[in-house]
Amino acid sequence: MSTNNSSTNLVTVVVVQQTNGTTRNKYNPYNNRNVAHPTTDAETLIHLLKGSLGTGILAMPQAFANAGLLFGLIATFSVGLISTYCVNILVQCAHQLCQRRKLPSLGFADVAEVAFLEGPQKVQKFASTARFMVNTFLVLDLLGCCCVYIVFVTSNLKQVFDLYIDSGIDVRIYMLCCLPPLIAINMIRNLKYLAPLSMVANVCIAMGIAITIYYLFQDLPPFDSRPAFAPVTKWPLFFGTAIFALEGIGVVMPLENNMKTPENFLGCPGVLNIGMFVTVMLYSILGFLGYLRFGAATKGSITLNLPDELLAQSVKVMIAIAIFFTYALQFYVPLEIIWKASKHRFSSHPALAEYTIRIVLVCGS
Repeated sequence: MSTNNSSTNLVTVVVVQQTNGTTRNKYNPYNNRNVAHPTTDAETLIHLLKGSLGTGILAMPQAFANAGLLFGLIATFSVGLISTYCVNILVQCAHQLCQRRKLPSLGFADVAEVAFLEGPQKVQKFASTARFMVNTFLVLDLLGCCCVYIVFVTSNLKQVFDLYIDSGIDVRIYMLCCLPPLIAINMIRNLKYLAPLSMVANVCIAMGIAITIYYLFQDLPPFDSRPAFAPVTKWPLFFGTAIFALEGIGVVMPLENNMKTPENFLGCPGVLNIGMFVTVMLYSILGFLGYLRFGAATKGSITLNLPDELLAQSVKVMIAIAIFFTYALQFYVPLEIIWKASKHRFSSHPALAEYTIRIVLVCGS
């Protein structure tokens, strides 16, 4: 009996040692990343909030007008939950693929390519195509957002100046005036140094939303004055606006890859969950109160419903400043994709070439 027990204990010890050895030897991509200027959890959260809080938040009252008060509230939280879940899947897949391939990090398109390479042999030949498609759609989407941001910023500034100065200056002149400072902030080459700009943008948009909510609370009608459910035929307009508003998916992988402690990105609470919760709450509050206050008169941007008072008009300036600084964060991802695909052509003067591409892209937008 004692011999058998000794043999069993020995086998158990060996198995435990082998298991622990496997665990210890398992490749950890977080321990093998070499980021020159890593961002802290707070800086990453600031970037995530800024990447998610774009111009779409101002259209949420109009989105609720196409959904109804009750359905808009339920559907906004549902869209936010699904978006957060999808980002979780993306980051978890990236981590597992990094472990399998022993790679420190993967970008959005890298995840698509390696996922195909890890799949059945029949789909492996489509790996490069998957990478190309993801990169193409990201560049088109985020550079398109940059173009929208320029129009939004200059249009809001023109509205304010025309109200108090009545200058009649064409909006394209405002675009030209914004170009030099826009080029300057887009010369910043890493996310860590963009964090102060994102912080300023977050403060501006928070103050703008606070002032907007202040006006929305004035003379609020009863809840039953607005329909709880809009006609089903209008629901697609709601979902289109809500999904556009939650536009931060493109910056997720660069943010996670540049973190000092990337293991804190997911989990509970985690940087992602905190950022998405705050974002969805703000979207829901502004959408709900905006539609409740103005009803059928709700316009495409809630700022257009505000009175012609100095405090109300300051909201347009604050949000314009916030969106102006957000440009640099949205621009970071397409620039990174384009530069990685073309930097091998500029081996002699890489820094000069990168700055030139930055200037050309900003001017183009």
